[in-house]
Amino acid sequence: MRVHYVLNHGGTPESRLADVEIHFEEGLLSGLKLVGCSVWRSRKGEDPTVLVPSRSYATAAGVRYYELLRPSEDGKSPEDNSARVAVRNFKQYIREEYLKIAGLPEKKDKGKEKERATEKEREKGKAAATP
Repeated sequence: MRVHYVLNHGGTPESRLADVEIHFEEGLLSGLKLVGCSVWRSRKGEDPTVLVPSRSYATAAGVRYYELLRPSEDGKSPEDNSARVAVRNFKQYIREEYLKIAGLPEKKDKGKEKERATEKEREKGKAAATP
């Protein structure tokens, strides 16, 4: 299994930092990917928030949501916290890996491409200004 981050450079909404794809490389799910997870900027300025796919349902009090990635209670007592800890650890792993990627410097080649494009625009402007 590999985790891919599709960074949101200047896209909308601005508070979405990245989409997360989980690519399966072995077993029954080999060749498939799971999409729907995302990393969002925290409103409080803390570490980014990791969201997993969820479904909504209506109640008398309004709309509520439940996450599709949740503990499996098969054969476990309701007091067993290990499954909830596994979900929390998954989200923490996604968050930490994103922070590593976000902290990497941009490739120099991209900077050179931007410089070349800027130079071409300046040259076009000079050519248009020359009678």
